[in-house]
Amino acid sequence: MDPPETPADVLRDVGRRIAELRAAHGWTQEQMAEALDVNLPYLQRIEGGRENLTVRSLARLAHILGVRVGALFEAPADRTVRRPGRPRRPRATAGAPTEENGSVEEDAATTVTRKPGR
Repeated sequence: MDPPETPADVLRDVGRRIAELRAAHGWTQEQMAEALDVNLPYLQRIEGGRENLTVRSLARLAHILGVRVGALFEAPADRTVRRPGRPRRPRATAGAPTEENGSVEEDAATTVTRKPGR
């Protein structure tokens, strides 16, 4: 038997499910926020599982997304934990080309490293 879900688990899963349904419609967060008549940070908190929604809010979200309220409580396809904010740039590894020491161009046949100024 699975352990009981915590309120934080439920908020996170509902938020992810809302994000999935929004993406399935092809909407950006900005478009969805406008359709809901809410500001973007509020929608981002919802999708991030940091906003405790009322039943009225859940019903409104479901209506905009064209689903029944119960569909918002279905398990999201992806439950991996994401960090808030923009994705970080990968760190350069030792000896790898960087903006300072050169750039890398790749095609199917070769990899060419070019130094700045050449």
